[in-house]
Amino acid sequence: MTNMAKVTFQKSDLTAEWTGDHDSILELAEAEGLNLDYGCRMGNCTMCQQTLVSGEIDYPDGHSGEPDDGNILLCCSVPKGDVAIDA
Repeated sequence: MTNMAKVTFQKSDLTAEWTGDHDSILELAEAEGLNLDYGCRMGNCTMCQQTLVSGEIDYPDGHSGEPDDGNILLCCSVPKGDVAIDA
């Protein structure tokens, strides 16, 4: 997994450093003060899906919900490098 990466939340005008200290992009967003929608935190309900604008993510623990094309599940994804999210 990625050691250091930039995660940009475009609508929120926030860029945060991914250091691997959080279990997911959602946890990073919350640590940075963003209040994003989520439900189960396991990728089942897909409530946390957001559009991935650029970059690549991984689901290290898997997920059972299926996001719409071009979207990711914030609650269980981690960046593979720099990413931009439409959130």
